[in-house]
Amino acid sequence: MRESFDIVGVGYTALDYLGVVPGLPAEDAKLEIRDFTIQGGGPAATAMVTARRLGASAALIAKVGGDDFGREMLSELRREAVDASAVVVERGAASQFAFIMVNASTAARTILWTRGTVSPLRPDEVDLALVGAAKGLLIDDLEPAAALPAARHARARGIPVLIDAGSLRDGVRELLPHCDYIFASERFAEQISGGAGPRSALAALDSFGPKACGVTLGERGSIALSRGRIIEAPGFAVHAVDTTGAGDVFHGAFLVAALQGWDVERCCIFSNAVAALKCRRMGGRAGIPTMEEASAFLARECPALDFRMRRLP
Repeated sequence: MRESFDIVGVGYTALDYLGVVPGLPAEDAKLEIRDFTIQGGGPAATAMVTARRLGASAALIAKVGGDDFGREMLSELRREAVDASAVVVERGAASQFAFIMVNASTAARTILWTRGTVSPLRPDEVDLALVGAAKGLLIDDLEPAAALPAARHARARGIPVLIDAGSLRDGVRELLPHCDYIFASERFAEQISGGAGPRSALAALDSFGPKACGVTLGERGSIALSRGRIIEAPGFAVHAVDTTGAGDVFHGAFLVAALQGWDVERCCIFSNAVAALKCRRMGGRAGIPTMEEASAFLARECPALDFRMRRLP
């Protein structure tokens, strides 16, 4: 029998090369990197690492090349105890990676990335038995062809589906009716609302019929719509070093919280906190807190709310 996991992710994984610079360079300029690190990245993959740090079991379905980059991505997932047995290795293909410039003065990041020569994850490469045995499914917008059968399979079995909607790419609209939770970046919100802003984007996202939809707003927190109610959850003040991966972390934390049966407002507050704590360290994953760290932070910041986790059934 296929091993089951609390959360399964279907989507994108990458390797991130991150360097801290004093500001964005002008053309034909040279800048000295103040700090440098190599970490795994990608929306679905980083969300699965977040789920594990928070105590949920997690597995990833993705595709990498059969090169050193691909091997390092898989090694890091295994070090984080994310099951990578369903990740497809495409022999002879160059893996996806990104170079990320982190602005030392603002903690904002500029990403230069490539898919390499790895082909898109195909629907027939998705382990539907693994999806069907999960308690929750997370998909991203970077592998829409593979995410669609996974989302359909999960919804048919009553498994909640969350989409990390970063950009309105081809095939993404087709995914949205199969999602219980649609949480978008500000870029996606602008695209789907025609530039009308986050509140108008919520109405557009809600038309697809999710239980809840929302927009992540960086340091300003997040805004969501559930059962006709607008929920504004402010961000948390931390000493931010790097915002890379904060949205990915938010999505992983939200699905973990939703599986606890928490209401949408509590899920948003929790996810804002976990994403903020991530920003204290460089890279998309190094700063992801454990559940104990997140709980201690929230006990100080929101003492009136209970964020204790129970073991998922």
